[in-house]
Amino acid sequence: MLVATIGYIVLLTIMRNNFEMVLAAGLMAVGFGVMVSVSQSTALLLAPIEEQGLANATYYLGSDIGMSLGPIIGGILPTIFPLKFFYPVMLLIIPVAVMLYLYNRRKLNATAQV
Repeated sequence: MLVATIGYIVLLTIMRNNFEMVLAAGLMAVGFGVMVSVSQSTALLLAPIEEQGLANATYYLGSDIGMSLGPIIGGILPTIFPLKFFYPVMLLIIPVAVMLYLYNRRKLNATAQV
């Protein structure tokens, strides 16, 4: 998932032809598709059985907020940075995601094994 995400952002940064765009789209589908499935199932695994409906609703609320904030932030970025830095700036999200995972991995892995 991480490699696919980095791959499609890099391809979008250097994209010059349709082949690179199709390859980036495929990597985006893999990275995003795996992330959605894994994160939703993890949210349900972390919740007690009687609260899984609430966990699912909370997951979708977070997903909707992310889907709305992404384009808002994407619209602000070109006003701050030159357009050629749009995708490289997006790559800064990857280390943040890795740090969040590393910080929470023991909790996530312990709950997933229950």
